[in-house]
Amino acid sequence: MTASIKKTPNGISRRIIAHAVLFGAVVSVIAPGTPAGAKAKKPKLSAKKVTVTEGKTKTIKLSRAGKKAKVTWKTSNKKYVKLTKKTKTSCKIKGVKKGTATVSCSVKLNKKTYKLKCKITVAKKKIVNAPSILAAYKDIIPNMGAAVNYGSSAPRELRKNNTLAFIKKHFNSFTLENEMKPDNILGFKSKTMTVAEAKAAGYYIPENYSEPTVPQLNFREVDGAMEVAAKNGLRMRAHTLVWHSQTPSWFFLKSYDSSSSVVSTQTMDARLEFYVHNVMAHVMEKEKALTGSAGSIVYAWDVVNEYLHRGSFGKTVWDSVYGNMGASPSYVKKAFQVAYGVLKSYEVQDKVTLFYNDYNTYFSVQQVLDLVAFINKDEPEKICGGIGMQSHVDVKVPTVKQYGDALEKFLASGYEIQITELDFTINFDTEGSSATYAYRDEKETSADQKKFVKELMETIVTKQKTRNTAVNPKGITGITLWGLCDSTSWRSQCKPLLFGKTINDPKGSLFAFVGAAKK
Repeated sequence: MTASIKKTPNGISRRIIAHAVLFGAVVSVIAPGTPAGAKAKKPKLSAKKVTVTEGKTKTIKLSRAGKKAKVTWKTSNKKYVKLTKKTKTSCKIKGVKKGTATVSCSVKLNKKTYKLKCKITVAKKKIVNAPSILAAYKDIIPNMGAAVNYGSSAPRELRKNNTLAFIKKHFNSFTLENEMKPDNILGFKSKTMTVAEAKAAGYYIPENYSEPTVPQLNFREVDGAMEVAAKNGLRMRAHTLVWHSQTPSWFFLKSYDSSSSVVSTQTMDARLEFYVHNVMAHVMEKEKALTGSAGSIVYAWDVVNEYLHRGSFGKTVWDSVYGNMGASPSYVKKAFQVAYGVLKSYEVQDKVTLFYNDYNTYFSVQQVLDLVAFINKDEPEKICGGIGMQSHVDVKVPTVKQYGDALEKFLASGYEIQITELDFTINFDTEGSSATYAYRDEKETSADQKKFVKELMETIVTKQKTRNTAVNPKGITGITLWGLCDSTSWRSQCKPLLFGKTINDPKGSLFAFVGAAKK
């Protein structure tokens, strides 16, 4: 029987259309997504050989595998090559140490298994000989330091021999980043003992102390750090005794009970004296035990930290007790009076300096000077002898000129100046004149950082060399970098320090920092 052929409206045979549809279906079954007669391509790696440096990473890419493929990545020797991130289309490898290994990729596709391999050669990392910061500044700034950690948490820098060797190469001083702050010494939870027990343990008890108990003080990390300092010929900046932050709230409450209300100003005055006196006396007794003389390790104390910015994050517990005392804070003055009294009792007032330390001092010069003047007012001796310029600077804020102008005014005041907590952020939110502690991508580069570091440090060196020595004989007596390398910095996202991921990774900013000393 012959089928009849009917025409479509446009004259094309329905039989022809049917045949075309049928043919297309057959082709799609035979080779989906592939032209008729074409041969499917095998999976392929982006390279058969790769060289990577120790500590660095590279990515091997896989193509032609398809979405339904099952992909497995392996390394022949984890001792040399580590796989850090594996996907269906790529594998990130890290060179662990010098040597060779093979990265294999197994691809299961359409009942077939493809075995792909890439030979990885790990090259030894080239160690750049970093110039010594200490050597560069030895005739300009007497104390060059960095913030480090002893042992309350990682990275425990003072307990690692290689890190300690690095510290001794570049610095003659260090500051404990957190372990001398009140919350570490007092503890997050209240632990007390009777006054009688405290006296037996050698604690100082103020005459006007009227409570039956006192807090137990923890000096484990402080003692450990001092032992390291004594053994290795290093000095310490003590940071900090009185601060609106990182002081446990229970220290201000009746019976040291977290469920109670705040104490009176008289009670708090006695507690303040108890704390400041005992911390300082403990340090000096430890110095005598280690070296034979008080004042031999700790050369500077941050007695009060950031009073002028105490309200930046809301009302403090200090304010809950004393109220807003404005430019005449009695407890700030008392802290210095007690601290200076301890120095005199150990006869070290001429070799140990007490500091008021604060941030953004380059925008509040007169406020700082007025506060220090209040501390010293009507005192027979200058009990606050130094100003600490916290310098968490950004490559945009402050400008080099703003910083230099402020430094010049501080030097002209006659006070000993120390540049504390120094780092140089990039990609940091610096809108306005105050720190916001918020990150954003500002597209700044390491080259921007290097240029800023060079200009800022040249300015600091110039101000130190050209100061009026009759007015300020000591000038700038210390610079403390706030950390050793970017990866351990509190602002690691902003790459603020002179070394990168490790202490063996000197940045261009290091060479700028050292070079500025030659100006």
